[in-house]
Amino acid sequence: MRKIVISALVLISFIACTEKMKIDPQEGDRLVGISGSITDEYKKHEVILSRTEPFYGGMPEMISDATVFVVDGTDTIWFDESDEAGHYLTREELAGQPNHTYHLSVDFTDDNGNHHFYAESKMNENVEAVDSIRVKPWVFNSLELDDKLGVYPYFQSTDDPNTYYMTRVKINNVDVGGDTLTRCMLIKLKGYAGIYFNSPYMVMIMGETPLYSLNQLDSLEVVHTGDTVTLDLWSVPRDYAHYIRDIKNNNGTNPMMGTPHNVRTNICPEGKAVGCFHASSLKQCSVIY
Repeated sequence: MRKIVISALVLISFIACTEKMKIDPQEGDRLVGISGSITDEYKKHEVILSRTEPFYGGMPEMISDATVFVVDGTDTIWFDESDEAGHYLTREELAGQPNHTYHLSVDFTDDNGNHHFYAESKMNENVEAVDSIRVKPWVFNSLELDDKLGVYPYFQSTDDPNTYYMTRVKINNVDVGGDTLTRCMLIKLKGYAGIYFNSPYMVMIMGETPLYSLNQLDSLEVVHTGDTVTLDLWSVPRDYAHYIRDIKNNNGTNPMMGTPHNVRTNICPEGKAVGCFHASSLKQCSVIY
């Protein structure tokens, strides 16, 4: 009994002598963030320049007075800074072309000298058209979920097994869940490339497949009779698909959840910047619910 009492006293003394240890992570170099795209939409296209936020957060520092352009073969597409700092728009409205490779160049000067960043992206072929979409209750293992709607598209997929499709949904022309990549859905058909999506053959081997879900319990996603639901179907390059997946896998603030790793980027020089530049093509289809 005496040994037990002594052991308990020793344990208590160790506990009493512990002090709270404060971990002070050291700030690394702030990297340049570059986010931009060229699509086959006829519009002004955008490149956004900023610096990464400090560890403890804060407002992003935008980068102004940069020289930004994209080269498509022998043509040069110039970007000018808009009224919003760090946001650069093409001087004219234009539409990118599938099977073209676009080369981004960014140059600016700050207190640390001159900086040059670059990236390239090829715009891949997309489907000819999304023939139709249906919005109906989501079916999971033959169980129909009334509180969750699926957006079911019907289209002839491309023959390329390496095509990545990205989908977004709008209700009355407003992005569901806001303008965030975490709400995008990615799909790669691999060995089933070239099939008609949600055809009787596909339903037989894979089941009818939605490419987006709407949670009717979330007031931001509720669809009412008469609403217009639009599906955006993008054909995106491989490196942009990996970029989106990395962002989705790193989403959240709990350090004990998920698989932490660096989000991949196609911005060069390596290790000097984050973000992604991509060339993507878009097909849309709408339905009145």
